[in-house]
Amino acid sequence: NLNKSIINFYFMKIGFFITARLKSSRLKQKILLDLNGNSVLDWVIMRSKKVIGLDGIVLCTSTNPQDSILYQHALHHKIQFYAGSEDDVLDRLLGAAKYYGYDAFVSITADNPLFSVHTAQVAVDWFKKENFDFIFTKGLPTGCSSYLINTKALEVANYIKKETFTEIWGPFVNRSDFFKIGNLIVTNSPFDEQKRLTCDYADDYRLLQEIYSRYRDNYTPSISEVFSRLEKEPDLW
Repeated sequence: NLNKSIINFYFMKIGFFITARLKSSRLKQKILLDLNGNSVLDWVIMRSKKVIGLDGIVLCTSTNPQDSILYQHALHHKIQFYAGSEDDVLDRLLGAAKYYGYDAFVSITADNPLFSVHTAQVAVDWFKKENFDFIFTKGLPTGCSSYLINTKALEVANYIKKETFTEIWGPFVNRSDFFKIGNLIVTNSPFDEQKRLTCDYADDYRLLQEIYSRYRDNYTPSISEVFSRLEKEPDLW
């Protein structure tokens, strides 16, 4: 039985899910804004492809007609596409996982074009050694942290939740009394969670423009490279 469980775990299908919508009100269609020749969404997809050991990448959006144009981005990057619930993100993620048969997946929203590929990789490798329900990353600026989700645990969380609006879904699943939680804590980051490297406001976008303009076309800087530049050019903040 033990050997059988090890074999089953070895063949678990792990994906990378990018949640994307075009409904933003503070910064209109923010994930389609240009950053040095590519959109915010394009950079998120390109970064996700650098995580090793994945079985696929899924762009998870909604059935709202305005989001249908995102399908072209999935086609362009040759990744999978799923349209689900407009407001219930947990249900959308679960639907995508079941549709494509993923046992677990890393999750990031499409407005985070500088998420840490390194910590996403560590989460994947850690999950393969120890079967967590959820893995959360702490200690990085807003927009740099991804999550890892076990589909079976997500199914339980989706069943017991009491709300259908789950765009901010962390509180529904971050319960160590109910789930096996792994906390990936970054202790050597020069910048903490008080800083922002996401794209939600106009100021966020201007900062991202400045950062990406300092690199050659289609170059995907590591988070350590970005931090090093921000230390040298603190006025960018």
